Amino acid sequence: MSDVYSLSVNPFEDDAVEEPRSVTFSVEGLNTKPLNRLLEKFERLKAGPLPRSPIPASQAQLVVSPEPGFGKSHLLGRLFLKLGEEATQIYLRPFQDHERAWHSILLTTVQELGRPSQHGNYGGTQLEAFAMGVLVHVAVDFMEDGGLNNYASVKEEVEYLRSHPLEVLKPGLPNKALMDWLRARLENLGDLVRLANLLNRRGIHLGGREKAWLRVLGGYAFQKDGSIERDAALTWLRGERLEDEQAESLKLMPSDNDGAAEASATQINQLSLARLNGLCTLSSYYRPFLFCFDQTEVYGSDRALAAELGQCIWRLVAALPNHQTIVTTNATNWTADIVPHMAPANLARFSPPLQLEGINEEQASELLSERLKEFQLPETFIGNFIEPCWLAAHFDTQPTLSVRHLLRSAAERFRKLGNPDLPTKATIEALFATELSRVHVTPAMQQYNQDSLMWFAQVLIQGFEGVEVTRTRHKYFSTRWAWNNWSVYFAFEGGHHNATWRAIANEAMKLAAIEKLIAIVFRTPDLKEIPGPRWAAVRQTIEQARQKGLRIVSLRLEEVCALHAAREFYCNALQGDVDYAPQDVLNWLREKFVPWFNRFSSGEAEPETPRVEPDRSDHPTKSTAGSAPKELTTHQSTQLMQIVREMMLVDVNVVLE
Repeated sequence: MSDVYSLSVNPFEDDAVEEPRSVTFSVEGLNTKPLNRLLEKFERLKAGPLPRSPIPASQAQLVVSPEPGFGKSHLLGRLFLKLGEEATQIYLRPFQDHERAWHSILLTTVQELGRPSQHGNYGGTQLEAFAMGVLVHVAVDFMEDGGLNNYASVKEEVEYLRSHPLEVLKPGLPNKALMDWLRARLENLGDLVRLANLLNRRGIHLGGREKAWLRVLGGYAFQKDGSIERDAALTWLRGERLEDEQAESLKLMPSDNDGAAEASATQINQLSLARLNGLCTLSSYYRPFLFCFDQTEVYGSDRALAAELGQCIWRLVAALPNHQTIVTTNATNWTADIVPHMAPANLARFSPPLQLEGINEEQASELLSERLKEFQLPETFIGNFIEPCWLAAHFDTQPTLSVRHLLRSAAERFRKLGNPDLPTKATIEALFATELSRVHVTPAMQQYNQDSLMWFAQVLIQGFEGVEVTRTRHKYFSTRWAWNNWSVYFAFEGGHHNATWRAIANEAMKLAAIEKLIAIVFRTPDLKEIPGPRWAAVRQTIEQARQKGLRIVSLRLEEVCALHAAREFYCNALQGDVDYAPQDVLNWLREKFVPWFNRFSSGEAEPETPRVEPDRSDHPTKSTAGSAPKELTTHQSTQLMQIVREMMLVDVNVVLE
């Protein structure tokens, strides 16, 4: 028995869900009422056969936890599992800049669309399923409208497509022929106009961009990863200006290339909202959107962010059809830190809150038993550990308690019975190492994220060696670190248009003419190199700006992971998922990132970091030989986190070895 208790892994150490899509188990009956209510609200978006007329959004559903640890993120994970392929699922971490909120929401949405889809065994991304689902229904409309001479002979097959639009993703000559036929319709201008009119006939109005949307979706659906068409489609969806070669690959009209190369924050937000509206409107043809705002405690740390969250919810509900928005929060944070800064009209867009429930004694026994079974422990051991008197004592004064409270109590019991000398509380260093490992094995969290970069420049830097941090009114360099005779400016740009970068370079030179500075723009490994290979004239302008202080800093993948893990760690602390005060976590992270501060605040003209694409040939997040990447089991995940905490490892390859 003592050998069992002295396991190096504590089955109850992991007491918080940080990634809803990792949820695989739930206790029978726990938070079933709020889950069923969410499912009922989403059901109205599926009324009637496809394609549907746009359905106005209902109020955003507020989900309130009495205190941290009642399962907000776990509930979202269960909802994702239940809805499966019935919803396009978008999980939204907090935006950092109230002036670019819609741009942040759009960028996150496009990244979330790149996650694997749950449409049968056909593989692909959520965006692939969305694009093909829309295009197949539009094609059937075309056939029914006389676009197919022998329609009567294939009517039965066409009707089958209505119910199973993603069947065309299966290999085989009939499906290939259908996709070739549809691709030809999109390339023929006369047919494309007819398809756009069919959209309008069903009440789908996209601000005159109907033809552009069809060609963008076709460019993504019919091409492979790495193709110029897919890259162009994603660039257009993000609201960025297309290079001429990209626009030509999608056969877009000049007017449809509507991303401004030198846009203001207001213009970027407006276009971002238009793209989101287009996605939601087109989901009349396939499946509705589910937007989930989590970690909302971050908004309570800044009254401007709290106010903007309310404004975003108001516009989502008022302007975007075919979606359900969910906002999770802890009760105290919501009432004390967020509500006071929201306009009454925006608060009216929230439905009455759904209250999360605590776990009762019977459910507690089931949860603890399940945790122990994951480690293949014998039934006799499980029965002895979940001793009736010990368990019942938790419910002497209350019928329910938070899941986190239960798990922490069980973790302490496991330590005392097995190895009393083990520390009862993980160090901040160990917790951060665990978070870093999670980011390492989650490809979606390794992409460019303007919010994390802004958080570093605007929040994490506060108090460093007398620096004054301000937000400027410049078009690109919107954050400034200032000392008496020195400034460091930051711009946050993930795009790749030559005109945009010419403007960035020119703005850096204008600032350099006024004061002594360096001007930094971060790039991450998933972004294209700057300057582009064909930017002859712009390359000269960028080089001139470099001589005056412009720095295009290419972060390594390890640095990106560290930064994203740091912000995620701090957000978790704000919402009570870390057993340390948020300020203590922030102070520790500031010490951790001192080398970053020294590097980017230095007055010395440091050389440009050469761009090196990461070698992922044996990286665990990538598939091998065409096979799907393997997910860690709950048992393996717990083991991984424990190893990281004990050994302070940050290299995921070492951990997995």
